[in-house]
Amino acid sequence: WSNVFEARQAEGDKAVAARNALLLRYYEFVLCFLQAELRDEHAAGQVCSNFAVRVLEADRFLQLADPQRGRFRDYLKAVLRHMVADYYRERQRENKKREELTHGDNEPASSDTVQEENQRFLSCWRQELVNRALGALEQVERRTGQPYAALLRLQSAEPGLRSPQLAERLTAQLNRPFTAAGVRQLTHRARELLGDLLVAEVARSLQVDAGDPEGATRVEQELIELGLLFSYCKKALERCRPAR
Repeated sequence: WSNVFEARQAEGDKAVAARNALLLRYYEFVLCFLQAELRDEHAAGQVCSNFAVRVLEADRFLQLADPQRGRFRDYLKAVLRHMVADYYRERQRENKKREELTHGDNEPASSDTVQEENQRFLSCWRQELVNRALGALEQVERRTGQPYAALLRLQSAEPGLRSPQLAERLTAQLNRPFTAAGVRQLTHRARELLGDLLVAEVARSLQVDAGDPEGATRVEQELIELGLLFSYCKKALERCRPAR
């Protein structure tokens, strides 16, 4: 929200920087959702480019943004839904002029329910939050030299691997010796850090303080809705709550 406000209210370089930051923050998520929704990479790229132009030009949708109406992700979903609808309407007009396609082809690519559309949106949003948290974990990895993110990605890619096998894979991958016991300790610490980072990312998306009781409750509800309330996220929330 802070970037939205600055993008529409600031002037000069400050406004440009806010719009660029907003676009950089959500471009990959928007493209992911549009690919899932339109099921056509070319169409998704076209609509995503339109979204980028609208952000950079401080389009009307930025001027109408209001946090009092709900969460930022709900607002963003409404914007993208309108853009998808606009795309289909434009395609229908073009097809009608050319009279090359049947009426059935002019209909949206899917007759999915709103619930199914919401699930696609939530799935992309959830992955975006996880990617952000993993990106932050990679920064911790570079700073400390501990392969936290590398280990979690390996476990995600091959969930059946046991600690001795993970140790072998990490040893080969990083050209450093790892033991099964060391991997277990690394896994515990990596999940602990990821929990903290996910909670922080969700709190940032909601613009709340996870150390505040009300803020922590909202973060917990959001994690539940997104299917991200893993045990390590629960522990991260517990660590946040006494901070106030």
